[in-house]
Amino acid sequence: MNYEESQKILDEIKKANKILLNCHRSPDPDSVGGALAMRRVLFDMGKEVEIICPDNISNESKFLQSSGVVRKVDYDNFDFPTYDLFIILDSAEWSQVLGFGKEKKPAINKINIDHHFTNENFGMINLVDEERSSTSEILFRVFGDWGISITKEIAEDLLTGIIYDTSCLEHSSADVGTAKVFVKLMELGADKNKIISNIFRNLDFDMVRAMTEITKNMQIDKEYGFVWSAVPYETISLYPGARGIKSMAAGLYAASVRDANFGMIMIEEKKNYLNVSFRAKMGFDISKIADELGGGGHKQAGATVLRDISFKEAVEKVLEAARKYVNKS
Repeated sequence: MNYEESQKILDEIKKANKILLNCHRSPDPDSVGGALAMRRVLFDMGKEVEIICPDNISNESKFLQSSGVVRKVDYDNFDFPTYDLFIILDSAEWSQVLGFGKEKKPAINKINIDHHFTNENFGMINLVDEERSSTSEILFRVFGDWGISITKEIAEDLLTGIIYDTSCLEHSSADVGTAKVFVKLMELGADKNKIISNIFRNLDFDMVRAMTEITKNMQIDKEYGFVWSAVPYETISLYPGARGIKSMAAGLYAASVRDANFGMIMIEEKKNYLNVSFRAKMGFDISKIADELGGGGHKQAGATVLRDISFKEAVEKVLEAARKYVNKS
């Protein structure tokens, strides 16, 4: 048994008929792949299952076989009471589940499965394994606890999440155990090359153009040892096909510049709504800065959102938090 929570979760699933799954705000392939894999497992148990999300999924996840079932909804007006159970995946905080919605939690039993050590444990059952590379890797182990026979489709969903969240095993969160799961999923039929091609080699041209705006605005703070770039809504809105550019730019540049220990990419996705991605080199814990700003993540990767504050004020607040933390450390 990998997790003692696995049996408790299965017991709640057996009692439920209609089950909700989520993809979090700005869903990445770990969020989507994990939800699709869980949907297939629950469907095979005879459950009625729906996946909801506050946003549309991005192009990098649309190659997955069942991606079309993910439904964009307004959480404030969604009819939660018609469901028996809400399994929340890959979401460290409730605001990540809601997107732009209100903070009020619906009156429904919630199970929380995640790999972020900043998770707020908002479920009646919380399976949070911060040692695992991705939620998809956790689900592989949970399915093993349940005795699930993993099909090619489920294997591809899970490997997609692992490949994205580890950048093909590059990140420090990917250990020997992750590599073994990676190989097992390939043995079960998951096509590594297809996944890599669709995630990393399938850019909308707007992504390329938006990247130039990010690099043009890139600055280095040599005194405090970080790089940063901030792009206002008026600029990023010119590139409607650039969803996901923040995380991609963070992965490429934020932890790659000589003389900088970490970096931050800030995108104003709508007026007075600044989305921030953090990346750090080995040995520097970026999660403390994300946490101070109401976000979360891992030591080398994190994110946060600043709402209802002007672009200029939000950027200054992020920079102030970064410099404050560097001074402390």
